[in-house]
Amino acid sequence: MAQGFASSQDSANPRPAQQPLSPALDAETVQAQRQAQFAELDDPRGRQGVEHPFLIIVMIAILAVIGGATGWEDMETYAESHKAWLSTLFSLPNGVPHADTYRRLFERIAPEALERCFLGWVK
Repeated sequence: MAQGFASSQDSANPRPAQQPLSPALDAETVQAQRQAQFAELDDPRGRQGVEHPFLIIVMIAILAVIGGATGWEDMETYAESHKAWLSTLFSLPNGVPHADTYRRLFERIAPEALERCFLGWVK
């Protein structure tokens, strides 16, 4: 009778531990490129009550929209559900932004500047 795809010898020996993956990109280089690409975009917020870096809010929002988000609450849900992964890309000492944070920021941001920065980034 068949016992599956593994031979009896294979099933007796455990698999060797996999080597950890090395990063595909240097995170500091990627961050510097992202900062340079979005340098034209001005942070419209004042200094008081700022919990999240401007560019991190913008980047999470962009990633959320690419992932199917259609509103502020969707952006927050995306960020919460991908928090572990996002924390490998960005420093999130205060967690992820709330829906109101996205709304307040994008109500004040210059849409033409955002469009130019985004199109330059995806090129």
